Amino acid sequence: MASSKLQGSVETKVMAPLEVVWKIVSEFYESHKWFPGMKSCERVEGAPEKGVGSVRRCVTSGQEGSDSFGVEELIAVDDSKHSYSYRLTDTNMQGFDGYQATIKVSEAKEAGNCLLKWSFELDPAGHSKEDTEALFSSILTAMAKNLEQLASSQ
Repeated sequence: MASSKLQGSVETKVMAPLEVVWKIVSEFYESHKWFPGMKSCERVEGAPEKGVGSVRRCVTSGQEGSDSFGVEELIAVDDSKHSYSYRLTDTNMQGFDGYQATIKVSEAKEAGNCLLKWSFELDPAGHSKEDTEALFSSILTAMAKNLEQLASSQ
């Protein structure tokens, strides 16, 4: 039986070294430093260090002045492959039922740069794969710029 989940991925180049970018994005409770529009990201449960089963609550600026939140559980980490996966366990955002994602950083062809890939799946809720990838791509582009700025200050 085919999955009823909408699945996709987006990727962009980050003009910063892989190890520096991985150090930034792998800090599970620090996403507010590089995720566009995120106001806060706090540990709800789990060890202070990232570890499978850790849970964070992230708050973003919502539409019309209201905040949106997502509670996310870390479900896999692979430091050697520079990737981690998480799933959304609670949210007040529409259209994110069943959301699960993987963030992966890999080498780019150009020395001193890396690639940032965001793979995801969620219940379709009336969204097309193309529209969802376009939304995630625009967010990923802003993420890359934030990561470049953070990397340059390290």
